[in-house]
Amino acid sequence: MIEEIFNRRLTVAAIWLLAFTASVYLFIFEPGKSGLFLNCPFLMLTGFTCPGCGSTRGLHRLLHGDVIGAFQFNPMMFLLLPILLFVLVRHTIAVFTNRRVRGNQVNAAYIWVFFVVVMSFWIFRNTPFYPFV
Repeated sequence: MIEEIFNRRLTVAAIWLLAFTASVYLFIFEPGKSGLFLNCPFLMLTGFTCPGCGSTRGLHRLLHGDVIGAFQFNPMMFLLLPILLFVLVRHTIAVFTNRRVRGNQVNAAYIWVFFVVVMSFWIFRNTPFYPFV
């Protein structure tokens, strides 16, 4: 039991350390101009952008305080980032207060809606219509 609690806490601490380290690296190096950043394999193979394209450059802009620039690179990443941070903070609090970490309690309908939103974003961002021009 104690070992399991220690492993959970160590895992959460490692996630936060990795996120902090990646943020510092992303703050220092600009994607596409310096540093080691991988290109999107979907974009390289098809010439179309994926739902995640622009996220790294958007996070770089957000770390430098350019909120509008971050939104322009990837609106979906910009809108989902607060949800991701909320879930991570909630999980961290649960682990460090020895509360039971609850599993997925999201209704399947919400998951399907999210799937449709992501697929629609993926399709429409590859069209020549505003604001994806």
